[in-house]
Amino acid sequence: MKKTNYYSLDEVKKHNSEGDYWVVINDEVYDLSRWAPHHPGGELPIRYMAGHDCTDVFKAFHLNWVSEKKLPAFKIGEVAEECKRSESSLVKDYRKVREEIERGLDTNYWFYVGHGIHLSVIFAVLVYGVVYSNNVYIQVASSITMALFWQQIAFVGHDLGHTAVTHNLKMDGLIGIFVGNMATGMSVGWWKRSHNAHHIVTNSVEFDPDIQHLPVIAITDKFFKSVRSMYHEKILYFDGLAKFFVSNQHWLYYLIMGLARYNLYAQSVLFVFSGTFPKGQNKYLEIFGMVFFWTWYIYLCSFLPSWTSLFIFVFVAHFLAGILHIQITLSHFSMETYHGHPMDAFNKSSSEFLRSQLATTMDIDCYPWLDFFHGGLQFQIEHHLFPRLPRHRLRAAKAKIIELCKKHNITYRTKTFLEANIEIVQQLKETAARAQCISPIIWEGINAIG
Repeated sequence: MKKTNYYSLDEVKKHNSEGDYWVVINDEVYDLSRWAPHHPGGELPIRYMAGHDCTDVFKAFHLNWVSEKKLPAFKIGEVAEECKRSESSLVKDYRKVREEIERGLDTNYWFYVGHGIHLSVIFAVLVYGVVYSNNVYIQVASSITMALFWQQIAFVGHDLGHTAVTHNLKMDGLIGIFVGNMATGMSVGWWKRSHNAHHIVTNSVEFDPDIQHLPVIAITDKFFKSVRSMYHEKILYFDGLAKFFVSNQHWLYYLIMGLARYNLYAQSVLFVFSGTFPKGQNKYLEIFGMVFFWTWYIYLCSFLPSWTSLFIFVFVAHFLAGILHIQITLSHFSMETYHGHPMDAFNKSSSEFLRSQLATTMDIDCYPWLDFFHGGLQFQIEHHLFPRLPRHRLRAAKAKIIELCKKHNITYRTKTFLEANIEIVQQLKETAARAQCISPIIWEGINAIG
């Protein structure tokens, strides 16, 4: 019988550098160094969790069969008895709620059949308006419809990226290529890499790419002291250009969101042609999907009768599609931020994952008949806690999480769409005011630290 090795948590924490990844799951120690380059979710989630207890993070993203069939091959020992953490009542209750919620993981495929039909109708209407009409008003309406199509199909892509539709990684991945690369021009692989990182280290100044928007936006003055992005692997300088944009970011926010789609095109192209394209992902299928998108989109635009109508069609659609980027940022930009890793920043017994998500995420309150407009993004707390849960089951999960928070006296934040917009602009304005007040002496010190 093989002898069991026992490790302290301090020993595990030493293995958190590139290519050396140890993690703790259910008090068992795993060396994922060899597996990380082949991980379907990318290497970053493993790199970010290395050296930590990632039990709840692992459970949130993986089905039970992964822990039963995949993990044993990487087990190197167990946490020493004297180092084991006792589970708090909060963690016990949360894990019980998770088990209850994940019993309803099955997808109602009629939901997506209906969604597919309404997306097809939207697309057919906008194509008809472009191809068969020279009326400028109809062409503008078609541009607005294109923005609606991109917004709605992005929600489906989001579901697929989390394997929350068929719950089969390969099947959801293939459908994701169609929905993402072929229909919107975005690399689903790039999105997964960025989005998975965001889920694990939500609102971390150094780790979360979704809040690293210098030089144009800084949601907190923590960015005023130039920081090294662990995602982009470069220093984010708060220089003169950044100070100008950040000082005016509350005025520029909606303009930036309206132009953000162009940046996503660029990021997608850079990703698929990068020398670090993840193993296990089909690079050439992604490239084919993006070429397919630009082929049909440029061909559709060729039916427009003039350069003016072309400009209006392209600009209006892209700008209004920015509503999606507003929806993405509403639940996080005005929430708590922190330096470093959430396991260290929210060190409360063994409940860091739950507490960090509740502190950095909020829901958008809306009537059920408006769920189509938000596409599941209104339930960001529930989605972050249960990313594999089908979108149409998130509203029921919300009631359970609210009950859990009330029992343990934990803040659960939710605002209406209007209230959240007001709050995010106010947050940006307050940070802008602090940027404007930086004196020349402090300014020199900030730039010297970079």
